[in-house]
Amino acid sequence: MEASVEKTPVAGTQESGHSSNAIKRKILEYTLAEGFNLLAKHSDRNYTRLCWLLEKVVDGPEGEGAIEWLKTYVSPGHPGAEYFNRVLGNLHPNVRRKYLARFVTSILIRDPYTSQLQEEAKQRTGANPKLLVISPSMRCNLRCVGCYAGMYNQKEELPEALVQRVIDEAKSLGVRFFVISGGEPFVYKPLLRLLANNPDCAFQIYTNGTMIDKAMARKLVQLGNACPCISIEGWKEDTDWRRGAGMWDKVSAAMDNLREAGAIFGFSATATSKNYKIITGDDFIDEMIKRGCAYGWYFMYIPTGLNPDMSLFLTPEQRSDFRERVRQVRNRKPLLAGDFWNDGCLTDGCLAGGRHYLHVTASGDVEPCVFAHFAVDNIKEKSLVEILNSDFFKSIRNRAPYHENLLTPCAIIDHPDVLRDAVFKHGAHPTHEGADSIVTTLAPQLDEYSRHQMEVSTPVFENEYKPWADHFHGRDRVEEEDKQDKVEAAAG
Repeated sequence: MEASVEKTPVAGTQESGHSSNAIKRKILEYTLAEGFNLLAKHSDRNYTRLCWLLEKVVDGPEGEGAIEWLKTYVSPGHPGAEYFNRVLGNLHPNVRRKYLARFVTSILIRDPYTSQLQEEAKQRTGANPKLLVISPSMRCNLRCVGCYAGMYNQKEELPEALVQRVIDEAKSLGVRFFVISGGEPFVYKPLLRLLANNPDCAFQIYTNGTMIDKAMARKLVQLGNACPCISIEGWKEDTDWRRGAGMWDKVSAAMDNLREAGAIFGFSATATSKNYKIITGDDFIDEMIKRGCAYGWYFMYIPTGLNPDMSLFLTPEQRSDFRERVRQVRNRKPLLAGDFWNDGCLTDGCLAGGRHYLHVTASGDVEPCVFAHFAVDNIKEKSLVEILNSDFFKSIRNRAPYHENLLTPCAIIDHPDVLRDAVFKHGAHPTHEGADSIVTTLAPQLDEYSRHQMEVSTPVFENEYKPWADHFHGRDRVEEEDKQDKVEAAAG
């Protein structure tokens, strides 16, 4: 079933020059979609078959690590089978085919076509973008306390043709997964048309949920390639305090509409010193599962944007507690949970500066990260390739990972000298009024925070994460190969 939105022709990609691998990608997506349809029949034995299938097509140590995790997740005594039964059983076939299969091939296993384009992009730019965040509009119908995007110019908006040009350029670099942020994305009128015009891509949309009525939920399912991620702060009191009176009820209604339509969706929660225990508590997670959420994305409050408040910032001790609580959610609950900072071990450190992602704002400024509000270049004046090749972006990604301790991955709060050096050396301008406070007036506090975070997290990383992280990212293999080379050289 096609979406009832207007479709317009779009520029072609480079698939004609990579036809063989493009065909392989489509076959892989089709095979995965059919596999997800079988899994939806709730036979737990099928999950072992899924692992076997994915093992045949994974690319590199990261993919192998993901499969090892999946094997454990679906094994007896773990919540994987319950999770897949719940989520896949509720999804509309459109969503399984157009979002889920495409997400897996774009992010988790890197199909041959995507791998080829990304390798070519790495040779051209030194970057390896796997996703792109676009904020086509900063307009929003809410005014949330401490919003990270609350100080951007809300009158600026990217023309639809420019957004499509950015998507096309990203496709040529092997990107097939896009995050739409803002502002409130559903305020942007061309949004559904862009989803329809790019059926070969998967989109994750960060939204406050207020515009997702039953009709919108049905449209998203008809399109099939979009996954809303709805912002929530905890229970009714917590959500209404930060987002406004009545927001808990509106968020709950949006989730109900999406679940009833067969959409895939999740929640997005900002962890502050006030609510981090609430949003990782059993009762809250059980409520999100009951509402139909497939996953939850956790973001720590970062002192940037609207009236930065250091009292909301998690202390290193609270951050460590938060990390462990999220890990327990993953181990015990049939819900996938991601932690943007504390999962640095999964990503081998910071993703910013085009290392794996970047952010295009509504003014066209291109930021290294959605929380690092600085730019040198504007997408209206330069291509993505030119921007990825900028000295500003290179200076950020070439230093990553910034430390062996991957529980300190961030150039903003864990290694603030990295962001400051890049901003001052390359003349990056703040992308809104007050954005420079994070490298000026807040610098002493962030320096002290980073020192304390290193002290608290290093023993945890050494004892619990380092061997796994080295294997996951292939460093132990490199060390073993180096040892073998030395042995052979001595013997020869």
